[in-house]
Amino acid sequence: MSENLPKHVSEEAKNLKAIYRQRKKDGLIGNQADVAALAGWQSQGTVSQYMTGRLELNLEALLKFAQVLVFDPAEVSPRLAGLLNAAPRVVHEVTMADAKASRLLPVIGHVQAGSFCEAIDSFHPGDAEEWIESYGPAGPRAFILRVEGFSMEPDFKPGEKVVVDPDMECKPGDFVVAKRISDHAVTLKRLRKEGEAHYLFASNPDWPERVIKLSEEWHLCGRVRRKIVDY
Repeated sequence: MSENLPKHVSEEAKNLKAIYRQRKKDGLIGNQADVAALAGWQSQGTVSQYMTGRLELNLEALLKFAQVLVFDPAEVSPRLAGLLNAAPRVVHEVTMADAKASRLLPVIGHVQAGSFCEAIDSFHPGDAEEWIESYGPAGPRAFILRVEGFSMEPDFKPGEKVVVDPDMECKPGDFVVAKRISDHAVTLKRLRKEGEAHYLFASNPDWPERVIKLSEEWHLCGRVRRKIVDY
């Protein structure tokens, strides 16, 4: 293990490797390839890099190891374990490599979203009362929208948050945020295509206006990259 590693990286790698060796000695786990397979990683190399500190542990990787090797996350990383009570659950498009790309984004509601859909270059501290981690990559104009209403249940429930990225291409099948130009009303829907026409589709089968045909009256603000849900 390299002596140039930050102290917390080397200590966490050492703790992880010690637990792995004990589980292997007890006959509870096989080699590192077995650990990788159970964790859903493609190769043994990923496991080896975490255990030597060449890859710094993140919360997602720690939880995978904890599940496979059966240990309390605090035994390996008190630093990351301390985030568990406060950390949201993140759904959609998050990988281990994404953690380093996380940054603070403004959290807004549907009322504010009309103005946030405008083509502005960046957001500043005064643009929103709350800023939270993006939990993955996000474009320079990305923001977090707080879900309101029941039109997208069960995919999205009131109070959940979604990362909206205006710089990503919106394709059929994507969840998108769209603004009606006439009154700046904003809606979260799934984009669908039939023939040459595009539609905004509500997930809730009981929603009265479940299908909206896209026209010049509507502007796509951006694609939903991921959902962030409080535990």
